[in-house]
Amino acid sequence: MFKLFKEAFKTANDCIILAIPLVLFMWILSFYFAFSNTVVDAPAEIILAFFTVLFMVGAFLSGWFYMVKNAIQISKVVYVMDEDRAKATMNLFKDIPYGIGKYFLSFILMVLAFIVIASIAAYIVFTIGREFIGNVFTPEQITSALSSTQDMKIFIDSLDIEQLKKLCLWNLLIMGTTTLMSYLFMLWVPEIIYKTQNPLIALYKSIIKLFVKFPKTVLLFIYISILNIIMSFLSTFTLVHPLLYILIMVIYFYFIIYVVVLVFSFYEKEFCGTGGDEEHKA
Repeated sequence: MFKLFKEAFKTANDCIILAIPLVLFMWILSFYFAFSNTVVDAPAEIILAFFTVLFMVGAFLSGWFYMVKNAIQISKVVYVMDEDRAKATMNLFKDIPYGIGKYFLSFILMVLAFIVIASIAAYIVFTIGREFIGNVFTPEQITSALSSTQDMKIFIDSLDIEQLKKLCLWNLLIMGTTTLMSYLFMLWVPEIIYKTQNPLIALYKSIIKLFVKFPKTVLLFIYISILNIIMSFLSTFTLVHPLLYILIMVIYFYFIIYVVVLVFSFYEKEFCGTGGDEEHKA
């Protein structure tokens, strides 16, 4: 496993071209959100904006993840001439339309399934928390506290010991649920790309594979979680200086590429006997 962690860095460096569509998509999505906030104010427009974002996300995920798969394959090839590697790497952009055509519906359904599952999980967590922990504050207090950092600090300082205990229990419940769901979803995307295009069947099979390789998947998840904690710590410096913000954003995009490449490489190694060249199965 530790060898895989190390090799994934080299693969991520070889696949750094993956950052281009990722950055472009994030920029376009941010622009669209900013635009929507100024013009969307009716129910019909909200629904239209939702489906627009859904299709944008589905198209990007289907094309980009297929590009990731092929980028990993290219990184394994030994090229005599650097020009040949550069040409093969640039040809990865041609894989995006093919990936969209093949996996667009799969990722649309995956996003919708994720929203439904997350909503059900949130309802269950809220019900359990309300039943066994109890309410800490009213919705009006939450709205007031979230208005600014200073208001949040004032609100937290106003809580008594019993309320603080309940707040800690709520945090543990939410963090535990989020961690569990993150682990269960870890192999969902590579399962769709490599084996099963039906997202619901892919989720079932990916969860089964998590427990088939339980020690390794837990170690992989812990490693990714530690990296995520480090990134969260680094993100606190983004407001200190504009140059630091740019540097942290570069590291953040590299982090995304590294984690995706790592998970895909793990899936290939453990579940694809031919190194990922198996035919996609519906």
